[in-house]
Amino acid sequence: MKNILYIIQRGLALLTLIAALTVVSCQQKEVTYGSDVEILQIVDGQQVALSEINASLGGEKYEFILYSNIGEWQLLPTYEEDNEWCKAWPSEGKDDALISIKVFKNETAYPRTCEMNIVSRGKVMGTITFNQVANQPTMELAYDYPEDTKIVNEFGERFKIRVNSNIEWKAEVTNNGGWLTLGDKMGEYQELVVTENPTNEERVSSVKFRAIGTDIEHILYIRQGTSEDFKAADKWTILQTISLLDEGTGVIADNIYVQGYVVSDPTCGNFDDTHMIVMDESGAGICVEFEDVDSNIYPLGTLVTLHLKDMAFTLDKGVGTDESTFASKLAGFPSSRVKFAEPSSGIAPIEITSATDLERYEHCLVTLKNVEYLVPYGTYVNVNEDFNGDYLDYAYSYSQPFNTFYHEYVQPLRDKQDNIAELYTRRSAKFRALRLIPEGSGDITGVVMRRTKDDKAVFHIRMRSIEDDKVSDDPATRRAKTVMQIGPWTAKKQIDKINANIGVGHLITSASNEGVVLGSSSVSIYLSDSWARCTPATLNEQNGKWYPLYATAEGVTYFTVSAINWWGNNYNRITDCDGVAWIITTNTTGVEGQLSLDLAMCSSSGGPMYYMIEYSTSENTPADEWIPVKEIIAANSSISYGQKLYSIDLPEQCKNVPNLVIRMRVSQNMRSKNTSAIDPTGNTKIGLIRLSSRL
Repeated sequence: MKNILYIIQRGLALLTLIAALTVVSCQQKEVTYGSDVEILQIVDGQQVALSEINASLGGEKYEFILYSNIGEWQLLPTYEEDNEWCKAWPSEGKDDALISIKVFKNETAYPRTCEMNIVSRGKVMGTITFNQVANQPTMELAYDYPEDTKIVNEFGERFKIRVNSNIEWKAEVTNNGGWLTLGDKMGEYQELVVTENPTNEERVSSVKFRAIGTDIEHILYIRQGTSEDFKAADKWTILQTISLLDEGTGVIADNIYVQGYVVSDPTCGNFDDTHMIVMDESGAGICVEFEDVDSNIYPLGTLVTLHLKDMAFTLDKGVGTDESTFASKLAGFPSSRVKFAEPSSGIAPIEITSATDLERYEHCLVTLKNVEYLVPYGTYVNVNEDFNGDYLDYAYSYSQPFNTFYHEYVQPLRDKQDNIAELYTRRSAKFRALRLIPEGSGDITGVVMRRTKDDKAVFHIRMRSIEDDKVSDDPATRRAKTVMQIGPWTAKKQIDKINANIGVGHLITSASNEGVVLGSSSVSIYLSDSWARCTPATLNEQNGKWYPLYATAEGVTYFTVSAINWWGNNYNRITDCDGVAWIITTNTTGVEGQLSLDLAMCSSSGGPMYYMIEYSTSENTPADEWIPVKEIIAANSSISYGQKLYSIDLPEQCKNVPNLVIRMRVSQNMRSKNTSAIDPTGNTKIGLIRLSSRL
């Protein structure tokens, strides 16, 4: 039936196109044009005769030369919906032109054809035809129910199951006594309807989802308890409950309930939309994952009662996404299992003095005492605010496991014992730009969460509001004192030398002079975007924009020093290796305490990934006499659209040196996007360099 409707729809679309072209034709003035059109495809730099193109399944970009004397023209597909997977640029022009057409990956299990027409004066003057093969059929149910079993309300309910499929599918109820029926099918969702259980016995039914024309099928079991279950339940603490779990997983077989306080805020934008974090007086917490966003309605501080019988804890493996935290969560929690919700003043945070204690308090509200930001720079989230695309359209870069997911930004913290913690803030956080990162020290309150990076568990803090940050703006309260600082830059202007604005020092690369050419990317060093604000902003919740508007505007954002040609540069003054380097020269005479190199940096997709931090007392020191400190990995700005913050402790030998030279040398010919060679035009951006000492 769908195929018949599809044919009718495409037929109507063709008639619409013909009618539109007729109108255009009637409106043309009486002007004489030619009718000659020749389209040649460009393959490996050569012009070849045009033929039907069998596009790859994964999609790619194709280039063509249009030779014509037809005057103005447009590129229009025969069927408008083909614009969704076959896009031309430019889409209009006059006479001769170079044309690019991008064919996107075919995610569907159906082959498809696009006729891209050269249209002038209402007539089709030429056509480029793309044929694309079908993808393999797939069908998955977007849920995380243990043992494929969903627990439903004993009083009955309606709910939807999302089906991720690239082929037509249908659902049918099996093994049913009439109490479970199919509701409406709405696009990728299937509604299911459950009636009240009038008995005192649990009952189970199932629904089979089947991909039409294939052997692919999934069975979802529906289990419904009785109204007597909660009345007979025993109250447990959260600590008692999670002690039953095996490494954070397990089904709660006992008929129990817990009471706890909501310590996350569903309105702040800094937590997953379906996650509610609950903590009680036992000093333990749990992550409740609702089945849908609309169920996560309980304000910060609410005292909730959760019935846990037959509920399951699983590890968060990011079903339907590329993300996995491997944190324990109460998965697929139905809203009907929130038995009571009462307003309250909440629960006091647990005070801790060491960042090493965070792993003891997963899903708890804590206050980490006496901390400071390692690299005070910008706001809580330094990323491109103008970037409106779907972040998941971008594949992970090779360097991504060493950084973080692209919808989160990391501000590293240091406690008084020099332990490092991380403050995570999502792009969607409603406080993300309300304040510049404070320069002093103080307390930070937030919920402890787990994130797995490079196969290691990182226990980090998530704030709920700006009030959670009690770190002082006064630099005098900070342990780490600034010895030398270069940047940040608040204006795009000609710079002859990149000198320190605090202390003594300057910055160059090993393959350029010390000049900076304003805004030009054709030279070795130039000023460019930083994606970091130099002033706080206010969120307009109606349009989601921060004001003053983010732009490359002086007084709104910082700028970076950027450079290109990082490998095999003929002008490189490092003659015994191929890698170019940033070179920092400074004076550390009289410095006491631990010295560190702090910086904000990133690379483009074609820019270098690996940098070796090394030092000497002269820029002309032979390569084998530079002393290595640490190899760092640059974040891929084309993925994160922001800079990563680094703080690298330097050896004792770097103190009390009249002429200390620190080199950030590209150590491997590998770009930040993947393992291929560095692109000559790939850049690295530095937003801030600082030497700090702490006693």
